[in-house]
Amino acid sequence: MASLRIAAQMLRERRRSLIWWSVAVAVLMVLMGAVYPSVRDSGDAFEEYIASLPPAVAEAFGLGGVSISSPEGYLVSQLYSNLYVIVLLVLGLGMAAWAVAGSESDGTLEMVLANPVRRTSVAWGRVMGMFVVLFAVNAVAHLVLAAYAPSVGLNEGLPGWAFAAAAAASFGFVAVHVALAFAAGAATGRKGLAIGLGAGLALVGFLVNALAGVAEAFEAARDYSPWYWLLKENPITTPPGLLNFWLPVALSVVLVSAGTWAFNRRDLSG
Repeated sequence: MASLRIAAQMLRERRRSLIWWSVAVAVLMVLMGAVYPSVRDSGDAFEEYIASLPPAVAEAFGLGGVSISSPEGYLVSQLYSNLYVIVLLVLGLGMAAWAVAGSESDGTLEMVLANPVRRTSVAWGRVMGMFVVLFAVNAVAHLVLAAYAPSVGLNEGLPGWAFAAAAAASFGFVAVHVALAFAAGAATGRKGLAIGLGAGLALVGFLVNALAGVAEAFEAARDYSPWYWLLKENPITTPPGLLNFWLPVALSVVLVSAGTWAFNRRDLSG
């Protein structure tokens, strides 16, 4: 199948990048885990600081009703409400923007399409390769975290599936932004627009989720924020559900399909 061959080619071309990204997220997980004992031992000081913040700010970082000195509070506030998912977003948006628009601008897409292969096969093949890379890097990060957590007490009181659930929620969150970037790039051939829309959704969604607790105007809009879907239920202690996994994955399929449809009908002669 042409799509599988194109996906395999993309993975071969990006194998070094995949290795380095995997190493980077593994180191990130170890470093964040190593800091946890200090946070846990200084729990009272951190709790006083969190208590001094507006409730909406605490909720924006996943600390609504959760102690930062607990494993679930620490992980959500330090990784899943900001740092880790942003790192994964950077990786995903870069690949999504390149998949069609970036490849078109550097001339490599033309060489691929010169072969007897359909545009839809190229698009879906690169999407598959893109999501395989994201899945692999995300899996490495959580396998390392799960293996390291017992040595620093980061697994205390957590269900056995906690890190798998967090991995699924992280993947769902990133997928919808990456799919939007791909769709924009495939439909227009503009790499900057692709990155801008994907990153813009992340930024606007974060602000809407953060401000919903202090401004009524944002309350209704919060329901449409991927950050709200990710953090409404703690991704560490909640199995993958409609909001934090199935909805973003379904939207990702719709966006990728729309982008592929537009790419298949777009005039590439100019």
